[in-house]
Amino acid sequence: RALAMKLQDENEARLLVDAILAEENARAADAAATDIARQRLAEAGRTEEARKESIAYLRSRLSGKAASTQPPDSFRSRQTIKDPETGDIILRTSKTHFYDNNRRVVTYRNMDEVPPVLIAYSKLSYVEIQQLKQRADALAFLPVERRPAEYIAAEAFSVSYAVDPNSEVTRDDILFVQGSTAFQDAYSFDLVQDIAMAINDPTLANESFVIEGHASAEGDFASNLALSQARAERIVREMVNYGVSPSRLVPVGFGDNDATYLANSAENLRTLDRRVAVYRLVRSTAVKP
Repeated sequence: RALAMKLQDENEARLLVDAILAEENARAADAAATDIARQRLAEAGRTEEARKESIAYLRSRLSGKAASTQPPDSFRSRQTIKDPETGDIILRTSKTHFYDNNRRVVTYRNMDEVPPVLIAYSKLSYVEIQQLKQRADALAFLPVERRPAEYIAAEAFSVSYAVDPNSEVTRDDILFVQGSTAFQDAYSFDLVQDIAMAINDPTLANESFVIEGHASAEGDFASNLALSQARAERIVREMVNYGVSPSRLVPVGFGDNDATYLANSAENLRTLDRRVAVYRLVRSTAVKP
């Protein structure tokens, strides 16, 4: 954090991003390689055809060309969630909030809570950090029932960035061990590799993406925010290991800011809020990976 607060220029910011998102046990000697061996299909519980369909859909969706209602059957979530009272299958919905010019916004009580990697990205103009009293639209922030008042006080800070809403990809089946950044199973890791392969496609080579981590509403608000950030960074590190440049990936933890279900909702409903969302980042200047 001390380094992040003292960044002087873009070069220093890029070095800090690389340091935070580098993985010590990188799987490939060549960080730019795109043909790193994937785990065995049997371990992931998927088929090669499912992988290919998933990557093709992701590539099209992340470019903003495919409707979210057009995914192949193999891309659908492995989790079938039923209403605990009626037994009916629940269609997934989310409380994704966009503000002026399709900006996504997450707030922190003070600058000390803003993740260092996001401070570095602000120096690169990927995200904007402002104190809420400097934002003309601060009063427009939708209330979140569990969010402590200090997160929207005048002294609080916001991190915001513009995205293409039509590029949104959401998965509720990239699962983690409870309270941890460890993937729960090989299937979850395989889905992350799908996203990396899609982003590595030449048609998206000049684009950057935000990887959002979301949590369900039980537990402490601040802890959920921090854990979701750590998980988003874990996903990005795996994608970097798979050959995606860290300069093209921005990890952001949202905690339970966008949770649909309350903390006392049935567990199978709250699982829908534990999700990963990916957006194409919209910047005023061209990205130089």
